[in-house]
Amino acid sequence: MKILLTGASGLIGAALLPRLLAYGHQLTAVCRRAGAPAEGLTWQQVDMAQHLRPADWLPLLAGVDLVINAAGILREQPGQYFAALHAQAPAALFAACELAGVRRVIQLSALGARPDAPTTYWRSKAAGDAALQTSGLDWAIVRPSLVYADEGASSALFRRLAAAPCLLLPAGAGVVQPIHLDDLLALLVALVKAPSLGARIIDAVGPQPLAFADYLQALGQGMGRAPAPVCRLPDRLAQAASCLAQYLPGSLLSPASLAMLREDNRADVAPIEAILGRPLRAPASFCRPVLHADALLALWLPMARAGLAFIWLFTAWVSLYNAPEGLRLLANAGLPPGSHTALLWAGAGLDAVLGLFTVLHPSRRLWQAQMALVLGYTLFISLSLPQWWLHPFGPISKNLPILLWLALLLGTSKPAASPRPPSP
Repeated sequence: MKILLTGASGLIGAALLPRLLAYGHQLTAVCRRAGAPAEGLTWQQVDMAQHLRPADWLPLLAGVDLVINAAGILREQPGQYFAALHAQAPAALFAACELAGVRRVIQLSALGARPDAPTTYWRSKAAGDAALQTSGLDWAIVRPSLVYADEGASSALFRRLAAAPCLLLPAGAGVVQPIHLDDLLALLVALVKAPSLGARIIDAVGPQPLAFADYLQALGQGMGRAPAPVCRLPDRLAQAASCLAQYLPGSLLSPASLAMLREDNRADVAPIEAILGRPLRAPASFCRPVLHADALLALWLPMARAGLAFIWLFTAWVSLYNAPEGLRLLANAGLPPGSHTALLWAGAGLDAVLGLFTVLHPSRRLWQAQMALVLGYTLFISLSLPQWWLHPFGPISKNLPILLWLALLLGTSKPAASPRPPSP
């Protein structure tokens, strides 16, 4: 069978692709960035936001027997908007299928998608679903709940939350019914094999609905952790945190995601179990103990960065706030009298820059520069003001754990990606 798969580089599409190839299907994989070549696989680099007319899709549908639309985004960004990617482009694709004689379409939607949903994400998914439902095609709309996958961004976030000593959750968190990626892929493969899709909606949910706190406890249990106490954030505080977090690069927390978390998101598991002919994986079996260390690192490293940024920024402020004491120390170090003020301001400015870069642009070079500066400070003070090693509060000795702190950040940072050679 020849299959057109959109969203082939996403979490679900990328995992589904090798399974379909293993069954001998011929695939045209549509995504913004082509992947690795394979037998029976053709990549098509397509920006779906620019494919909003049926005519844009017709060249890709020649000889196609089945279309699987797995394209989607969780957050909008310039050029990538919910209305275009979830509604307009799929509607154009479905219309093109009718024109090209492609009868079978599987649409990957989302549990909670409906016209009156509280978020644009859900409403746009519902609009794409409606375009397929009003077509004359043989279709199935699969609406997953939360999908767990080791490599998934949301799953990694939930593992971090589950690894915390206390589960800090919004007070209004609702009910979820998470499904493991393997079960979702098994459902999609079963639909591909079916002779008819039957114009039906299938809610792809896990075996049981859980309060969100219980889901995190189940993930923690899978990682070998004991149950953690639950602390509820007041709604206003959770809303304020989501408004700030949405501006952080790669953040999954936003007012929209918080609104979706507050919804009770559950459905009957019987239809999917009937298709698969077996029970689904329980959330307590999703995680493995080997993931615990990564979850802990992912939880505490951002806090380590925040603490380090505070040290640099506070040092910059206190240097200027207590400038007379700083000038006295520079004089005691034997530095030329005319340079004291300039050195004080230069040091405070450098500390402030390092603090801001720690927040806004962390990198291996930044950690290396900070290590060099801390070592330089320590060496200079050891030579010019050695008595500070014996100060009752031990200010210089605290440089040693800061160096270890920086070494940890350096060791867990990814090297900068090498530039790709120009295409011939």
